[in-house]
Amino acid sequence: MKLFMPASCHQTGKRSNNEDAIFPEAPTEENRLFLVCDGVGGNAKGEVASSLVCEGFSSLFETRPIMSVNEASYLSKGLVFVEEQFEDYIAHNPKSHGMATTLALLWLSDSENKALIGWVGDSRVYHIRNGEILFQTRDHSVVQDLLEMGEITEEEAKTHPKRNVITRAINGLNPTRIDQEVISELKPNDFFLVCSDGLLESVNSENIGLWFKEDCTPIEIKKRILDDIRDKAQDNYSMFILKLMDT
Repeated sequence: MKLFMPASCHQTGKRSNNEDAIFPEAPTEENRLFLVCDGVGGNAKGEVASSLVCEGFSSLFETRPIMSVNEASYLSKGLVFVEEQFEDYIAHNPKSHGMATTLALLWLSDSENKALIGWVGDSRVYHIRNGEILFQTRDHSVVQDLLEMGEITEEEAKTHPKRNVITRAINGLNPTRIDQEVISELKPNDFFLVCSDGLLESVNSENIGLWFKEDCTPIEIKKRILDDIRDKAQDNYSMFILKLMDT
């Protein structure tokens, strides 16, 4: 498996500080692990929470490498490891009590030509081919639950008063669960988008498909996305854009 040069961004938006964290900060064609975390907590240091999760999972993948996307317990055990780091940090920094973060994780397996996706909260991972979204993560949020129950429409979800309320997050005090998915059939020119919800607050699935409709490089698509959202984004927004090449 080969990658075009990945594109990334990590922007404050119209917030006063950036509570997102990403890994790696300067991606190359050699990277296979990509993380986007969106911190929750304001004064309770959401930026610390997101950084702890990025550092924890990147350290885990480096020191205890995953061998296969089929290691079903790897991410779950990794989450326990990260939550223990949270608990220790809060014990030594009581003012951080209440901090939390989302997680969107993508790992590409060269040997298997597959992708492992893990997520907690409403940061997302998309698998896109020819402008068509083949897979997207399911948000752990109040609005997503309402959508699935048919109580609101996608248009209503954009302005719903609880659109930013998540139902699952990593906080170190209350153990949570990480959902995961394996993408088995990868093809040249497939794209992955890993992003925080700030990137998506003003767009819908049709917009996302149009971003990836043409055969462009990740850098070109990044410019297209930023041109589309830069003046609209109220929240922090972070992303990775990945494109697969022929081996």
